[in-house]
Amino acid sequence: MCKLTPIASTETKKPGKTRGGLSKMAVYLSASFAIVIAVFPMIISEMIGGWTAKYTSPVYFTPNSIPDLTGKVAIVTGANTGIGYHTALELARKNAQVIVASRDPTKGQAAVARIQEATDNRDVRFLPLDLSSLASVRSFAQAFQALQLPLNVLILNAGIMKSPGAQFIGKNMTQGFELTQDGFEVHIGVNHIGHFYLTQLLRDSLIASAPSRVVSVSSIAEQGAYQPDGIRFELWKPLNVEYAAAMGYEDGMAYGQSKLANALFAKELAEQLKEHGVTTYSCHPGVIVSELTRYLAANIEEEAMQKSWWSRMLLHAFGKYFELAQMKTADGALTQLHLAVSNVTELSNGEFYHPIGRLMGNPTHAQGSNETLQKELWRETERMIRETGF
Repeated sequence: MCKLTPIASTETKKPGKTRGGLSKMAVYLSASFAIVIAVFPMIISEMIGGWTAKYTSPVYFTPNSIPDLTGKVAIVTGANTGIGYHTALELARKNAQVIVASRDPTKGQAAVARIQEATDNRDVRFLPLDLSSLASVRSFAQAFQALQLPLNVLILNAGIMKSPGAQFIGKNMTQGFELTQDGFEVHIGVNHIGHFYLTQLLRDSLIASAPSRVVSVSSIAEQGAYQPDGIRFELWKPLNVEYAAAMGYEDGMAYGQSKLANALFAKELAEQLKEHGVTTYSCHPGVIVSELTRYLAANIEEEAMQKSWWSRMLLHAFGKYFELAQMKTADGALTQLHLAVSNVTELSNGEFYHPIGRLMGNPTHAQGSNETLQKELWRETERMIRETGF
């Protein structure tokens, strides 16, 4: 009798195939997720001017690109920390005489000591400058002029930011409202008016030292300035926070307004001084790991403490993830260094740049190419400074 061999059921193979298919699918999904996790910060970085700009810029520029600056004198505001510090450091490394201008004498003198030690350049000195006080700005200019030095490069780097704007953090904020010593809203007062007044006081020094240049550090946040007008002069010197709120004040829009003003100021200054051998540029230096976010970080942390533990964890994770798109502080100085030292024939006078040498021409805000507003900004700034007693 023949022994029958059972025929294996095809049904027993289906589960195996299903498990194999699921395993492959899991591997595929895991790999896809890993790629998205890795690539997404790069996409964000390229959009905001983060670390990828160092490699995708149409201009190749590193600290080694800086020529010898022996005999040149540069003022860098806010040079005690962040990209201002690295700007001063690299200029000093190439033998420039550098004036570290900052509000805090202790931090300013400490920065000078670090720069001198790193570069062996003893022609680095500190002069106090508080941009929230026009009296301090005037004292700084007088102290510099007493040194009887030329002024080849003026880098308007210092700034304050209570919020970069809702386009970056997804919400409006108003708790950062503050006035300068002269009664100006703090963003426009420090970032624009203080620097405007400083440049005007040093105007003759710049002309006498020609060829010379001015670099006005703006930001991609200029696109978040008040809509549709861009500049709201009625909010420059508000009576109080209630008045400011009624007129539409918001931290991010106020910061954006000041950054738009930086760019428009550079355009008008370039127009006024083009026959005197003084060139002017403005730039978005990039989204950088720096102390500029210290006010915002404190507010976000305070709000986070009122949320659930998992919300805090998610917020912390997102913050760390966003840092992957940001530019290192030292690299954040490259755009303003490029504009400060590169051959003028390679640059466009009065224009706006993104990292590191990407010529944008005009700011992206709708009012960024408004020449009428550009000139009105100049007149109104002069008027308000004059009416403040300076």
